[in-house]
Amino acid sequence: MIITVNTIDDEEYIIENLIELNFTQTVGVACDCFSAVFKSETPIGEIVTVKVCENDILLFNGYCDNQKISEDKNGFEIYFYARSTASLLVDNEAQPFTYNKPTANQLCFTFAKPLGFECKLPKIKSDNKYEVTKGTSCFGAVSQFVSLTNGGEIYVTPQNSIMLYEKSVDIKPLNSYRILSAAEIINRSEPLSEILFKRTSSSAGYNLHTKAPITEELKFNERKQYVNLTSLPQWQREYAVYERLKSSFESYKTLEVTVAGYVSDKLYQRFSYSSKIGDFEDYILVEKKYTSDEKGKLTRLTLKKEMDLKEITYVD
Repeated sequence: MIITVNTIDDEEYIIENLIELNFTQTVGVACDCFSAVFKSETPIGEIVTVKVCENDILLFNGYCDNQKISEDKNGFEIYFYARSTASLLVDNEAQPFTYNKPTANQLCFTFAKPLGFECKLPKIKSDNKYEVTKGTSCFGAVSQFVSLTNGGEIYVTPQNSIMLYEKSVDIKPLNSYRILSAAEIINRSEPLSEILFKRTSSSAGYNLHTKAPITEELKFNERKQYVNLTSLPQWQREYAVYERLKSSFESYKTLEVTVAGYVSDKLYQRFSYSSKIGDFEDYILVEKKYTSDEKGKLTRLTLKKEMDLKEITYVD
């Protein structure tokens, strides 16, 4: 990897004598994170921007948040931590406003374009009102709208484009990589079996039910929640219930795999994996953590199984 930093004095440095680096990308987290430690014969100025390339492909583009310069008899050791350019969207608050039948493109134009970002989202719209509340970030104003209307997750590319995560069409074999370790994690403590809710304040009780029959097949303990949806706009209500039920299964089945070297596959790539632990078909890559230090270069992958809840909704 080629790491280039620019300082407040407009000096450019290509990092050499690297001791350690860490590069993390996670679905649902707006900013990619990059940190490095390196040796230098002379101190460098205050770092402003950081870019990382691999084979002429821009992997990371961001701003330095923290920097530390240490000095001893052997020279200087410099550490920095940077977040991707999406940090501009995270750190800036969106002006509270209620939009009437907005589109994702309109929200990007309002909150992201002034900060230098381009909308490359599909056509996503609402036929109702959408409220941006006080304290919502510019990133949140767009991501929450997309989540509510489309159910998807957005991300920001190193080229400052706002895009929607889409599952890959193909399923790659993880076994083609040099696997260093693998672990299966099963979390049975969070999945909900049923959500009881009411749509309006005039409803006598929580007589509407959304149930996940799969919990009976998997022999989960009964786990219910009561949700009052009256504070939400009409168009958000039933989706909010499904989203809560779905999110409770997010960490039910997780695969953690450590691979030698750097894994270039993008997040939301689908994988299969076979080992003595078992056979894992169609797991989605949701996090990559690449590290390079004196012990070697490796990528820690987190993959999750997307569950088909076969949910049903009914009235008492």
